[in-house]
Amino acid sequence: MKKSFVKKMIVTSILLAGIVFGTKVEASNQGPYIKDGSMVQVTKKNYDMWQNFGWKKKNNTNNVYQKTFQARGRYQHENGQTYYSLFDSKGMWYGYLNSNATKKTSRQGNYISDGSYVVISKANYELWQNFGWKYKKNTNNILNQVFSAQGRYQHFNGSTYYSLYDNKGTWYGYLNASATKKTNPQGAYISDGRYVQITKNYELWQNFNWKKKGNGASYYNQGLQARGRYQHFNGNTYYSLFNDKGAWLGYINANATTQYRPKQTKSTKTVNKDTDGRVLSSTKGYKYVSESTDGGQTTKRPNGDMHTTYTKIVIWEVDPTMLNPGDYGGKYTSNSELILGTSEGVHYSGVGNIGATFTTQRNASLFALDTIADSGRGGTYTTWEVKFKDGIIAYTTSVFLK
Repeated sequence: MKKSFVKKMIVTSILLAGIVFGTKVEASNQGPYIKDGSMVQVTKKNYDMWQNFGWKKKNNTNNVYQKTFQARGRYQHENGQTYYSLFDSKGMWYGYLNSNATKKTSRQGNYISDGSYVVISKANYELWQNFGWKYKKNTNNILNQVFSAQGRYQHFNGSTYYSLYDNKGTWYGYLNASATKKTNPQGAYISDGRYVQITKNYELWQNFNWKKKGNGASYYNQGLQARGRYQHFNGNTYYSLFNDKGAWLGYINANATTQYRPKQTKSTKTVNKDTDGRVLSSTKGYKYVSESTDGGQTTKRPNGDMHTTYTKIVIWEVDPTMLNPGDYGGKYTSNSELILGTSEGVHYSGVGNIGATFTTQRNASLFALDTIADSGRGGTYTTWEVKFKDGIIAYTTSVFLK
């Protein structure tokens, strides 16, 4: 009795292990376990994967669609269906699946039509000639380029492999999808920052649906910043251009540009001053005295351009010949005709005198006020009574600028 009980427990344990791990199970409904080992790919959705043949659900093909598994064994069920016991490359059991939801395949799986665009985002990945792992290329030479993944394979090893083509239809090989990112035909944005100048009249684009934004000729030889670039599937590189004020100009084919060579320019700013150092808004009524230029001040723009501004200071003094004392009954008289010395208590030596004389003190004052001061010189004025050699008394005037 004891020996019979132990034997019964061993048989029961074996049956339970077979249910859990998908190995051989002798049962009347599903039939005997048949060793298989073939590779199959899940090709249909909405099929249940079973934990046992009591139809306890384990998974669904929606979650493993197009993946490749090893059918280590199979069962010819009395319901007329064949059920595969499926394992992945790591030995994990996925359950029993009706063979109608699968297709026999190789380890790489069946070819799946794709058509998406991918950009090479990782270096040091091999591209394969075949799934016997014959080397074809390396991603180091095509980093950031965009390719058409015309097809893909869901390999038994758990990886997806794209079959890559360039825009000319040249096949580049099979590449693990982990080295790529899905993208648009223009590829991913790549930060740049270089300065270029447009040398050809190519279009500037608003977007990569080729909506025109402008013409390159409008910006010839300017130092423009390519803040970013795109490696388009069509084989061209497009710069995203900004001017020195930060305004976006559009996308342009890099073939229309060359490296920008910074320019060095100079200019001179002129400042007019009177003899007392005050800045003059106008030099009308003044005559030139002297000038000097400083060593300049240099500024540098982000594109490398350097500009030096020199400041030239020009000194001016009042030019009496530009005044018109005749409007007030006066006239220009040579200082030599005047009697120098003291007149009416004021010492007069010609200093500040414009060389004009008037018959009355009022006229001299009006001339100073209306003509000299009102011309923009400003300041205060003084009139003197002077005596000429012939004894005639007249008046002269002078403005003293503040």
